[in-house]
Amino acid sequence: MGRVAVSHKADDSPVTEADHAAQAAIFDAIAQRYPDHAVIGEETVRHPDRHAPAHSARYCWVVDPIDGTRNFAQGMSIYATSVAVLDRGVPLAGAIFDASSGGVYSAALGAGADFEGAPLAVSASRTASDLTVLVSSFRRCPAPIVVRDWMDEYTFRNHGSLCLHLAWLARGRADGAFAKECRLWDIAAGALMVAEAGGVITYDDGSALWPIDVDRYDGADVPILAGTPSVHARLLDSLRAIPGRD
Repeated sequence: MGRVAVSHKADDSPVTEADHAAQAAIFDAIAQRYPDHAVIGEETVRHPDRHAPAHSARYCWVVDPIDGTRNFAQGMSIYATSVAVLDRGVPLAGAIFDASSGGVYSAALGAGADFEGAPLAVSASRTASDLTVLVSSFRRCPAPIVVRDWMDEYTFRNHGSLCLHLAWLARGRADGAFAKECRLWDIAAGALMVAEAGGVITYDDGSALWPIDVDRYDGADVPILAGTPSVHARLLDSLRAIPGRD
């Protein structure tokens, strides 16, 4: 951490040799154990001779080897590794390694979510002045004007890792999360954790995230809004009130 070679991708986001090495190791493990499963990852090109094609596979693994690469490259230990498996485009199970604590969050559809074996639950009702909303950076699109209103109304945090934002929301450490510039690998495991911990996560217009057609997924942004049921509803109402929004 903080000592690896850094390069930049086409969208100017950083990538390190550790990102490639971590994803290669995860893909190797999946290929050995589940050769009939497909894979999607942020960094490494898939090997069609080792993994099933997405259009024919029931199960598809979605991997983010290091979420929070900027933090990792700059020596800050707030980053995560996220792995999820989708069943026909719906998250079935997922895990997130939290480098800040060294612990692992996990979730399985219909079986709840936990951190190191301790069950997770989203936060109980808090007063508006005590709510914490985690909002990711806006680098490729302007921030909705309502975000400035949220900054005046709620405690506002960005830790540089959407995976951890969702895991911490599921653990009750925050009350809401919002991101416009995020990809499937950023949210696949964390979205399941939020839902299994009693929270709500949708597209930022309130529509359902799943199922997603993994065969057609091309790395496009998946803007999300997540929170406790009451906070999600509150934030969604404010997003829908933006002038000119359909």
